[in-house]
Amino acid sequence: FFDFRALYGEASLAEELRAWLTEKVRGNPRFLKQMTQNALRNVPPLGLVRDFVLSDDEQHPNTLDLKMNGTTPFVDAARIFALASGQPATGTSQRLKQAGQALHIPDAEIGSWVQAFHFIQLLRLRHQHGQERKGLAPDNFLNPDTLSVLDRRILKEAFRQARKLQARLALDYER
Repeated sequence: FFDFRALYGEASLAEELRAWLTEKVRGNPRFLKQMTQNALRNVPPLGLVRDFVLSDDEQHPNTLDLKMNGTTPFVDAARIFALASGQPATGTSQRLKQAGQALHIPDAEIGSWVQAFHFIQLLRLRHQHGQERKGLAPDNFLNPDTLSVLDRRILKEAFRQARKLQARLALDYER
């Protein structure tokens, strides 16, 4: 709902609705807290020893869900930050950049989050492209054993960035 944008017709109506909605949400810390609690349910799949926590799901054993546990923490946090700071952007990277500046989050921190989000998206697309080339239906479930050593390290760091982002989100809005 909060990601809507005008695709056709009178764009000013969507802009007016966004302005009204942003004003209502910004002034409602309880709503932001509830959105944060919901967002913190999708945790990055890293264990205590910093290795991946793989799915034990029968349909996708020994995989990582790059959408639910990879990109969703970034998407949810970016949405909450944008709503809290009154930023109108609807794309995740743009939201992180605009809201981060408005909330006085250091540029290096924002940059790390955006790069981590982009890397996970790149892996998702590469994985889905490989599936399509094999005639399989694309999904978001990646076996990390198929990654190079470098890609595994970068993915772990990307998940650590998601953890850091969620920690900031919890600190700022879960009170």
